[in-house]
Amino acid sequence: MFPRPRQGGSAAACGRRSVLLICLAWQMNAASGSAKATAALAVGLAGAGHRAVIVTAAPPMLGPRLEGVVVEQIDLPVSLPCPPDALREAIGGGAWGLQRQLRSLIARHNADTVLFTDALWGLGRLHMDLPAGVCRVLAVDQLPDDRDAMALRWADIVLASTAAVLNAAHQRGWDTSTWRVVPHALLHEPPEPRPASVLCRLQWGDLRILSAVGDTFDGVVALLQAARRRRAAVGSCVVRVAAATHYLQSGPAGVALADACRRQVERAEHMHWRGELPWHAVPMWLSGAAVVIAPTTSSSLGMVALEAMAVGVPVVGYRRGHLPYLVGPAQRGQALLAEPHHGPRALLDLAHGLLASPRVYCETAQAAYAQSRHHSKARVTQRFLAAVPPRGTLPHDDRTQTHVHAH
Repeated sequence: MFPRPRQGGSAAACGRRSVLLICLAWQMNAASGSAKATAALAVGLAGAGHRAVIVTAAPPMLGPRLEGVVVEQIDLPVSLPCPPDALREAIGGGAWGLQRQLRSLIARHNADTVLFTDALWGLGRLHMDLPAGVCRVLAVDQLPDDRDAMALRWADIVLASTAAVLNAAHQRGWDTSTWRVVPHALLHEPPEPRPASVLCRLQWGDLRILSAVGDTFDGVVALLQAARRRRAAVGSCVVRVAAATHYLQSGPAGVALADACRRQVERAEHMHWRGELPWHAVPMWLSGAAVVIAPTTSSSLGMVALEAMAVGVPVVGYRRGHLPYLVGPAQRGQALLAEPHHGPRALLDLAHGLLASPRVYCETAQAAYAQSRHHSKARVTQRFLAAVPPRGTLPHDDRTQTHVHAH
């Protein structure tokens, strides 16, 4: 933690930034790509000499901490997990108390930037003026419905994790002049895999699937059903499945998904259930795969795909949401993305087509690793700081902008 600036000064004026990252359900080892991405950006900021403070409403827990990162608790007038409508109502009804807590945290950490990483259903919905010199930023992974679009109107800057969000906003005719693309960062960055290890994976590796809260039943469970019923399609490969560590936000949906996955796995001899994985164990587990399949049919952040690519493992998935922008550049002539309507069999076919040629496999693995380097903490931190300058330098410094109109 760097020293507090002198009274009357600001961290930004000293060349150091102080950023509050608001993620209401944040907790270590959460089964959420956004929670891990928030942690990665916070660690990147702290590593670059800036103050990074994660603000969460989840209860504190024992265990590992993020180096250089402060974690603050905020009180919500509702217990998590809860339905989105209940959270919206609680934020609206408890607005005064939440504003008071947020202003107190801004003052305590002399923050120059507040980043709402769960902007569309979290405190980004608060209609409040931040203190002078504080920039209000939203991180957006998908477009909101009409009930939450107000969060976009209050923002100074909107950050999209890939161009998929920006393109969707353009299609709706929204003014995106204050939007920027800043990708999610990798929390764990393994060293570059050696060519010999890549060939070894091709010979001994298997197909691996990591399910998380954001995955949908018609994605991961359907893939497991297809792999179980079509043993010949899986060939000699073993299918291994793990669940991201569940915590309070996962609630009944996360537990039900894990149970459904486990039932499918237990009904096939060639499929094995690994159980829950904490964040630090995910890269090592993925590195043992020949191919990682990301079968989600929702607008997943693609964090599992990024982590697999970072250990040099090719990823197969559906051409939907963020995956084309993450996996697409690593294709190099080898198809890795299937159309969602072709279903899970297409994913299995793509995986085995990739395994059929050692040369193509090695080239694809190298391209996957190279693509993942764009998501290193240092690079993403630089892009974040460039996209979010100190509040006083913004050209629209009157807080009257209304870039997005939702009707």
